[in-house]
Amino acid sequence: MKELNIRAVCRAICVGTAFLLMLLCLPSSAFAELRVVASLPTLGAVVREIGGPDVTVETMALPTQDPHFVDPRPDYILKLSRADLLVYNGMELEIGWLPPVQKGARNSKVLEGGTGALDASKFIEPRNVPKTKIDRSLGDIHALGNPHYLYSLPCVLRVSKGVADKLSELDPEHADAYRARYDAFKKKADQTIETARKRFASLPESQRSIVAYHDSMVYLFDWLGLDQMATVEPKPGISPSPSHVSTLVAQMRVSKPSWIVQEVWQPRSASKKIADLTGSKLVVLPVFPDKDEDLIAFFERMLAAF
Repeated sequence: MKELNIRAVCRAICVGTAFLLMLLCLPSSAFAELRVVASLPTLGAVVREIGGPDVTVETMALPTQDPHFVDPRPDYILKLSRADLLVYNGMELEIGWLPPVQKGARNSKVLEGGTGALDASKFIEPRNVPKTKIDRSLGDIHALGNPHYLYSLPCVLRVSKGVADKLSELDPEHADAYRARYDAFKKKADQTIETARKRFASLPESQRSIVAYHDSMVYLFDWLGLDQMATVEPKPGISPSPSHVSTLVAQMRVSKPSWIVQEVWQPRSASKKIADLTGSKLVVLPVFPDKDEDLIAFFERMLAAF
């Protein structure tokens, strides 16, 4: 009996050793998730939606941060140094902070043009592309066009297709799963897109006029069929002067726009004063999802602010 037990133990050890050797011979991609870093919260949410359990996602900017001005913290460099893929907004939105992080990470995959660098702006049609030479006297103008396309669910849907394709390229073993998750997301997004369009289209034309604080809502307003009549800023990135506020109030008393819309990080004193003087409603929009927030739930929360 003792001899049989010894044989059984030896057999179990041999089987276990063979199994471990087989695992060691497998490529790392067979049991490792793709490591993805996203520059902005919406992009991180897109990767989570499409990647599911086959990816790990880390996001750099916070939902309440102005994406033009993010502190390039040392932990961002560490995240990128280990990443298989960087997904970023592009159109020079992160130009003030992302390039030093990419360089400091010393990971050739996530440098511009690398196999693991995905500029999400290539999947959308840019708006407000300057047709003449620009300089600082015009304010904070982006040479490649308005970069705030992530405020629009139709644009985010196009980005999600590009992310699904990129994940499939880097991880072909899970390509079917990425495409299936994209198809599921598209079904939900299409319904939300159409419901929102119908809601705002049902408003009288006079109620679809909007004032934005910063000229960053163009993609959102395109989706919802809203008309931006003016901005609180006289030029992009330039704080409103008393004379500009006075002129804007006079215009708004005539045109009677329904809302003044701005991001959470913009100063509110001028907008609140204008709203008080004109009767327009001040809407402070959440433009990026919270950590781990579902994308569709986020856009529904954004739309509920109107």
